[in-house]
Amino acid sequence: RWDTAGLRARAENGDLPPMLRGLVRAAPRRSAGGEQGTSLTALMSRLAELTREEGLRVLTDRVRGHVAVVLAHGSAEKISVDRAFTQLGFDSLTAVELRNRLNADTGLRLPATLVFDHPTVSSLAEYLFDTLAPAAPSPEETLRGALERVGSMLTSAKGDGEAIRGKLVAVLQSGLAMFGAQAKGDADTVMEKIDSASDEEIFALIDNEL
Repeated sequence: RWDTAGLRARAENGDLPPMLRGLVRAAPRRSAGGEQGTSLTALMSRLAELTREEGLRVLTDRVRGHVAVVLAHGSAEKISVDRAFTQLGFDSLTAVELRNRLNADTGLRLPATLVFDHPTVSSLAEYLFDTLAPAAPSPEETLRGALERVGSMLTSAKGDGEAIRGKLVAVLQSGLAMFGAQAKGDADTVMEKIDSASDEEIFALIDNEL
């Protein structure tokens, strides 16, 4: 007997093979643009709160679930995460079917060659994680960004220029002190430059030091 409910669900997702589409009548599909954007934002927000290990586990479970549906497996848990998709039974048609399901689920626009470029559940989950949750900026990048924001605020600030300069010197002194006594000589040199520098020279010094 045909699982008409399952066939109808797949038809509504747009991933029912053409030869089976005449067996069920799917409800009209709504425009996916806004829904996909919402899915992408929600998934990225969720992954941002997780460690890499936790995020990979979430994405692995989602991929296995879609693989189970495409291959009509009874349980996603029985899908091997390290076995090649071709060994699981995928061909070019089911590969596109899986890609379409992942597009709808994640909000991404994934290539038709997805399962061949990332041939196991594990490698595909890693690809999705790296795409959806890019690596956090390095400490150097974070510091540069912070200093650039400080520079922007100082440039647009109104009021006593000397008072602003004094606050900047105090902040930099505090930061340099964190490097310890071994950096004292360098700190003194930097502070001497700051004390005698113009605003333009201070910003140039920040850029050069980074």
